[in-house]
Amino acid sequence: MDMKKINLFLTLLFLTTGVFAMPNMFNKNGVLHFDYKAEDLAPAEAAARVQLEKELADIIAIPKEKRTFENTIMGYERAFDHYGEALGMSGFLSYVSTDKNFRDAVHDLEMKTSQYMIDVATRRDVYKAIREYTDTKPQLGPIEAKLVKEMLIGFKNSGLELSDEELETFKKLNKEKAEYVIKFDKNVQEYKDPLAVTKEQLKGLGEDYIGKLEKTDDGKYLVTLDYPDYVPFMLNADDEQARKELEYKYNRRGGQENVELLEKTVTLRREVAHLLGYPTHADLKLEKRMAKNPKNVMKFLKDLEKKLKPFGKKEDKLMIAYKNEKTGKKSRTLYPYESGYFSNKYRKEHLELDSEKIKEYFPSQVVIDGMLDLFGNLFGITFNPADIPTWHPDVKAFAIKDKADGHLIAYFYMDLYPREGKYKHAACFDLVNGEEKEDGTWQIPFVAIVANMNKPSATTPSLLKHSEVETLFHEFGHVLHNALTKSKYGAFSGTSVSWDFVEAPSQLLERWAWNPQVLKKISKHYKTGEPLPDDLINKMIAAKNFGAAGAYLRQNFFAQYDMTLHTLPKTPDSTKLYFDLTKKIRALPLTKNTIPQAAFGHIMGGYDAGYYGYLWSEVIAEDFFSEFEKYGIFNPEIGLKYRREILEKGGSEEEEKLVENFLGRPVDNGPFLKSIGLK
Repeated sequence: MDMKKINLFLTLLFLTTGVFAMPNMFNKNGVLHFDYKAEDLAPAEAAARVQLEKELADIIAIPKEKRTFENTIMGYERAFDHYGEALGMSGFLSYVSTDKNFRDAVHDLEMKTSQYMIDVATRRDVYKAIREYTDTKPQLGPIEAKLVKEMLIGFKNSGLELSDEELETFKKLNKEKAEYVIKFDKNVQEYKDPLAVTKEQLKGLGEDYIGKLEKTDDGKYLVTLDYPDYVPFMLNADDEQARKELEYKYNRRGGQENVELLEKTVTLRREVAHLLGYPTHADLKLEKRMAKNPKNVMKFLKDLEKKLKPFGKKEDKLMIAYKNEKTGKKSRTLYPYESGYFSNKYRKEHLELDSEKIKEYFPSQVVIDGMLDLFGNLFGITFNPADIPTWHPDVKAFAIKDKADGHLIAYFYMDLYPREGKYKHAACFDLVNGEEKEDGTWQIPFVAIVANMNKPSATTPSLLKHSEVETLFHEFGHVLHNALTKSKYGAFSGTSVSWDFVEAPSQLLERWAWNPQVLKKISKHYKTGEPLPDDLINKMIAAKNFGAAGAYLRQNFFAQYDMTLHTLPKTPDSTKLYFDLTKKIRALPLTKNTIPQAAFGHIMGGYDAGYYGYLWSEVIAEDFFSEFEKYGIFNPEIGLKYRREILEKGGSEEEEKLVENFLGRPVDNGPFLKSIGLK
C-alpha cells in the first residue's frame, strides 16, 4: 500500500498531491530527524498558520497583469509546503511512535488542521487570484499545463464554483467527513480484543510463534488480532473452537461505532458529490483516473468475476470435500474460520507445501540482502547502510546511489517488526518528495517501508513466509517509484499518479518473488545455510495458482462492495450489503454478527471508489512483466528503460501514455489471465 495517498487525505485534502520537503524536518547534516515533542506541535502549527495566511495574502495582492506561473501557481504550491514545515515528521510518527501521548497529540492536531484546510481550500479570494492567471490562457509546457489543469479541477471539487450558501454547506459536510475518517482509523488502530488460549489450543503452531506470545497471570497465551498473530493461528491452529472465536473477534475490529462512521461518511460523500454536480461520489473520484467512470469499472469487474467464478466453484467444491474427508462431516459449505486452515492443510498434504517449513529458508536479512542486490543490478542503483537518525532502534537506513556515477539518489528506511501502537499492516511512506526546490537545487527523496514481520526469538532469526516475501517486494516497488523520481514538481513526484495505476509498479516486483533463480538468491535455511531446494521451488511454482480464483474473487468482491456503496442513490445497510454481495460473488457464508467493514480502512482513508485499482493495476503490472520476460528478467537494459519511462516520470505524463511508451502498445489483459491460470 502506498501511504502517500492515505496521508494526503488526512493533511491537505484537495490542495496538493504530495508530501512535503520541509527545511526544519532536517538536522544540520541535511538528513531527517525524528526528535519531536507532543507539547510543541500545536504552537508550531499555530505559527505556521500565520505564515501561510501571509503568503496567501501576498499571492492575492499581486496585480493581475503581473501574474506568472512562478509567482501565482508555484507560489500557491509552495505556501503549503512551507505550512508543513511546522509539522515535520509528526504525521508519519503517529503511525510508528511508541509514545501514545504523542500519537494522541498528532491525532488531535490532525482533527484541527483538517478542519482548517477545508476553510483554506474554499477561499474565493485565493481561487480568484489563480483564475486571474489561468484565464489569460498562458502558453505552458505540457507538465506545467497538467499541473494547472489538475489544480483547477481541485478547486472545482473544493466547491469554489458553488454559491455562497452551497459553499458553506460543502465546508460543513467535509469537516464532518474528515472527523469521521480520523475517528475510524484510530478505532481500528487501537482496537484490542485478544484471545486467551491454553498451550493445548496452540497445537499446530511452531515454538517460534508460541515463544513470542504474551502470557496471562494464569498461564494462558494471548493471541492478538495483529497480522503476525492472527494469520498463522488461522492457518495452523488445530483447535476449531479457538479459530472460530478468534475469527469472530477479528471481524468485529473497529466496533459498531465504525459501522456508523462508515455509513455516515458514505452519505456525506454522496451529498458532496451532488453539490459539485456529479451523479455519485464514484463519478467525482474517477474523473482524474484511468478508468474515467463507474461504468467502466463495473464492466471490468463483472467481466473478471464471470471468468473467475467457474474456477472458484471448483476450488470450493474441492476444499469442502477435503474438509469432510478430514472431519467425517457432510458439510455443504466452508466457513471463514475453516477456509484458511483446510487450504493450508491441503497444501501440506497434496501439494507438499508447508508454509511454516518454507519460511525456515527465508531469514528476513537474507531476503532483504538478496532483494537489494537483485533490483540494484536491474535498475542500476546501490544500497549502502546509512548512519542517519531513525525513529526506533529496530529501523535500518540506507543510502540509494546511482551505480553509474555514484551520486546520491535517495534515503530509504526499513521498519519491519511489530510493536505497541504501530501501524498494523505493510505500507510504503513517502516521507519527503524528490522535487526541484525554490533555489533550483534538487531535493533528495526520503522513503520508508513499515511492516509487521516476525521478530527474532531467542532461538530463531526473523523468518518470513513466502507471502511476506511477496509483500516485501511489493512495498519495495513503491519505494523505488518514490526514490527514483525525477519529476520537477512535487505534485507529480514518485507515486503521485492516478490511483488506479499507483499499485502497478509495486505489483510488478512481486513477479520476481516467483522466479526460481531469485528464490535461490534470496533463501538460506537458518540452520543449514542451504538455499531452497529445486524440488521445493518447483512445488511452490506449481501450486502458485492454488486458490487463486477464490483470492481474486475476494478482491473483486471488495472492489464491487466499494463501488456499490459509492454509486447507490441511498446509503444502504453496509452490513447487509457486505453479506449479500459476499453470497453473490463468493457463494460462501460469513460468520453471523460480524462486521468486517468496520475495519475496511481502505475505503475510509483514501481508496474510496478506488479499491478496484488493485485489480486494474495488476493487469498493467502483468503486461509490464511480459516485457521483462521477452527481453530477460535480469536484463539491465530493459530495467533501465522501465526506470526511465515509468519510475522516474511519476505522474508528469498521463498514465496511458506512460504505459504505451514502455510497452510500445496499449495494455493487454492476456498476460494477467495467463498468470492466474485462466488462459
